[in-house]
Amino acid sequence: MKKLVSILLLLIGMSVYADSDYDAMYDAAQPFQSKLYNDIDPFEDEDMIRYAWSPYPLFRTSANLYFKDYVIEPGYYSLTPRTLSEKSYVLFKQGGKVQFIIPVVKKEATPLNFYSANTPQIKKTPWQKFSSTVKKKFYDTAKSSMRSTPPNSLVNIETDTKYIVMTLYYGDDKYTVLFRRTPY
Repeated sequence: MKKLVSILLLLIGMSVYADSDYDAMYDAAQPFQSKLYNDIDPFEDEDMIRYAWSPYPLFRTSANLYFKDYVIEPGYYSLTPRTLSEKSYVLFKQGGKVQFIIPVVKKEATPLNFYSANTPQIKKTPWQKFSSTVKKKFYDTAKSSMRSTPPNSLVNIETDTKYIVMTLYYGDDKYTVLFRRTPY
């Protein structure tokens, strides 16, 4: 019985610590102070030229997300991590226009083998395996003209008592963004 009580107290203490930690991170995060010209991402053209298809992960929200004075309404958004004014932000784009610029509260490196462990692998038939190896050998000779595949990406959402924690894994980096569950 004593072990059960001590484990419960430990878990309650950890959740209280996590809430206060999120409170501090949320208060420290400041929105982007200036505005982008015509609400267009200045580096989007470079990404589209470099990759074979859109490198941005698509995110669908079915609930309102609140960050300070912003209200992100339900819908589909392309999430783009950017460094603007030497700080990391996640751009919420809809229809090619930047709708919201939300600051990143924590930026870390993605763990090794994260994508292979957490994303489904494509199962190919023997013919698909054969044709993909032939294509790969053919395109290795003309590598300069071939566009590369976009970086791996994954969006993870966790809910807390007061916050919604969105973790964006994009390439080699992991971006954490906080939203409130209710407006101020």
